[in-house]
Amino acid sequence: MDRQAAATFRAEAESVTRARAFVRITAAMWRLRPETLADTELCMSELVGNAVRHTASRRLHCRLWSARGLLFVEVDDEDPDDIPQVERPGEDDESGRGMLLIDTFAAAWGSLPRPGHRGKTVWAALPLPHRH
Repeated sequence: MDRQAAATFRAEAESVTRARAFVRITAAMWRLRPETLADTELCMSELVGNAVRHTASRRLHCRLWSARGLLFVEVDDEDPDDIPQVERPGEDDESGRGMLLIDTFAAAWGSLPRPGHRGKTVWAALPLPHRH
C-alpha cells in the first residue's frame, strides 16, 4: 500500500459534502492530478450518497488508499443487504445513474461483506496516471 486516509461521517445528506471535502484535502496532500481528483470526488460522493439514501446506517467510514497504480475509494456502511447495482434509467429519470457513472470510469468496483461487523464495504478502483 502506498498511501491511505480515512474519515468517519454520520449517515446524513450533509456527509456527501463532507466526504467530497475529505477527498479534496487528501488529493491536495497526495498531489493528485485534477482529472484524478474529479473522478475520485464523484466516486466518493456517489458511494456516500447511495449509503445515505439506501441504507439504515448511522455512520459511514470512508477510505482512500493507493497501491499498484490504482486509487481505491471505499465506503463502509451498516447494511449488509442493499448491494449497489448498475441501473439503466430512462432519459427523464432524475436518479439512478451513480453506479452507471462509476462503472464507466472505474477500473473495477464491487461490494464485500465486512468480516466480524454488520454491514458491507462498497469500493471502486480508479487508475492513477503514471508520473513522469
